[in-house]
Amino acid sequence: MLEELVSRKDASEKKRILADKYGMTMTAELERRIQIMCNWSESIRERERMDERIEARIEALESMIRVNITREQILSMGYTEAEYEKAESALYTNA
Repeated sequence: MLEELVSRKDASEKKRILADKYGMTMTAELERRIQIMCNWSESIRERERMDERIEARIEALESMIRVNITREQILSMGYTEAEYEKAESALYTNA
């Protein structure tokens, strides 16, 4: 049942499955709680997507540093000092 709540299905589909498959009666309180769980699972997925984007940016920075693009050039491309330092640190840590 928990798998249904955290699946990528929309809230109405989750409610239908819980009612049909598990025989749950959709009260106002249960619907409210399901909506909370749907919001929570979407927040987790959004955080994962954001982490993936950050990781991709750092990997791109690492590649640029490896091919000797200067710090100034990289920063002029819209990367931040913090991103640059994180990429630089990762390179030296993995060296």
